[in-house]
Amino acid sequence: MDILAIILVIYGALCILISILRPPFIMNSKKIQLFEKYLGKLGTTLLILGIGIACLVIGIIIYP
Repeated sequence: MDILAIILVIYGALCILISILRPPFIMNSKKIQLFEKYLGKLGTTLLILGIGIACLVIGIIIYP
């Protein structure tokens, strides 16, 4: 469980950074553009931020 917790914390931190900084090499990918088509820019940012916060909290909780 230690490895899973560390991976979740790192993934959560990366998702939070991506949602805040919005780097163009990630935001121009087809998957993110599809999210923006259906959710809008704010919705996509909030979705990535929510996933990041959830992973970060779960990783912190399961770390012994």
